[in-house]
Amino acid sequence: MLEKVKNQKLLKNAWQIFLLIACIWFFTTLLIRNAPEWDNMEELVWASSFEWGYQKHPPLPSWIMFPLTMVFGKVIWLPFALGFTSVVFSKWIVYNLYIKICKQSRDLIPSYAPLVFVLSGSLILYYTVRGGDYNHNSMQLWSIAAMFYFYYSAWVIERNTEFDTLQNKTYFFFWILMGLFTGLALLSKYSAVVQIIVLLVHFLFEKRFLKKNALLGLFISIGVCLLIMSPHLYWLYEQTSFGQGPLFYARESLTDSSTYVTKLIDLFNGFLLTQVLRVSPVFIAIYLLIKLSKNSDESKQVLESQKDLKITWWQRFPQKDRVFLIFFALGPTFVALLIGILFGQKIEAKWAVTFYLGIGILGAMVAREIDVIKFVKKILWLHLIFAIGYGLIVGPGADYLGKQGRGNFPSKKLSEEINLRWQENSAITHGEPIGLIAGDTWIIGNVIINDPVSQGRNIKAWIDANDLESPWLTDVDRKKPLLILMDYAPTPSGKWWRGGHPPSAKVMELYAKAPVKGVASIPWTSNKNAPPLKVQWAILPSMEVP
Repeated sequence: MLEKVKNQKLLKNAWQIFLLIACIWFFTTLLIRNAPEWDNMEELVWASSFEWGYQKHPPLPSWIMFPLTMVFGKVIWLPFALGFTSVVFSKWIVYNLYIKICKQSRDLIPSYAPLVFVLSGSLILYYTVRGGDYNHNSMQLWSIAAMFYFYYSAWVIERNTEFDTLQNKTYFFFWILMGLFTGLALLSKYSAVVQIIVLLVHFLFEKRFLKKNALLGLFISIGVCLLIMSPHLYWLYEQTSFGQGPLFYARESLTDSSTYVTKLIDLFNGFLLTQVLRVSPVFIAIYLLIKLSKNSDESKQVLESQKDLKITWWQRFPQKDRVFLIFFALGPTFVALLIGILFGQKIEAKWAVTFYLGIGILGAMVAREIDVIKFVKKILWLHLIFAIGYGLIVGPGADYLGKQGRGNFPSKKLSEEINLRWQENSAITHGEPIGLIAGDTWIIGNVIINDPVSQGRNIKAWIDANDLESPWLTDVDRKKPLLILMDYAPTPSGKWWRGGHPPSAKVMELYAKAPVKGVASIPWTSNKNAPPLKVQWAILPSMEVP
């Protein structure tokens, strides 16, 4: 009895466990990183205005980031916090989805199983090492989790109710919510179409289209989704008609001139192998479940008292739910591979962040009754050990060895040096703080996020000196003195970018016009043999800005 009370208390506090894991990784990330990830920097720089879309992606992540930067400033910790918050929300939604699924087993599966499944999946790299990457992939996590939750919720009503679902308002409310979150997922990134395909295939597989109410619900969901997206779709139509916008960026991202055989090799050796490696920590949780199942007194009692009860939790799910769980856990990966094989399409490994929300269900294939409190404690310890270990490797370890990367990029030192150069040229800057800065997103972003005057709120980024990439600029902004920054020695094209990208032709043209210029040299690591970071800077009076 005491054990059951402890378990119930644990389940009530499940969200606190998810939050604790997020905090472990958030604070570790904050302690070890001198600069954000590339995608984090993009979001911080883009968060300068509300737009119906941006040239690279749909607008939702930037919509969320922009008002928060008005409150907290464009600070390094903000995208980390948003990234891990997205992970926590997605885990909470998936947890409730598992609760609903387990209830269909008629109490054959213990009430703590959903927590076990979510914690098993919590170890994968997308939710730990990469959990703080606030980008258009991670932003989809909670909305895609909600898509599956409301799809399944409507399906359960179809399966379990005996009266006409037209009389059940809850049923159609679930379809409305599914449409809402599908729209939000697509407003984060169009790659949500992969999960949409998974659900549509399941809809056909289960022959739900034979039920008029299910078809009506599906059309309602599609209508709500289109309504939510309509302003963005109109903007997208306009941009596409001008030969610009996210669709053109997506086309360029997918373009690959290599042969079909080479693409297939990359698909399996690159995309699929990367996913296996990033998901592999789940097998540590599976090992724990096997070990705890064998040693659990509760498991032994169940097996002795109910000889006819199938051993693993997986075998206790109804057949329909086992099929759904396979779709949920592996469907997105299968669809991505199928697209790559059939169309010879390039599939990037980083696009798969949202593919593994249901991967923790693998634990059900080996689990029996366990001491769930022991399992939770071991998972928490694993997160703590991995977080500290990872932090030591990419933080002090990389610094000592002289390994240069974006994590140990001398962000603050660069900003201090550039601000000093700016202040020394008060005749051109009129004694005003930096208000307009041109260059590639990474280099100018590191100055913006370390702005000592307004924490980046009052600095406008002119990305690559391209007005199309910087829709937030006004005529007033253009009258300000312009700071120009270029990485002095960017990594050659096709290599991993450790610093800034090569400057655009427009940035180089402005740099050539500037009356004052120089090169800032900053140590990248404490290793004396490692080359320093060198950034070219220039200041152009406002009257000379085109």
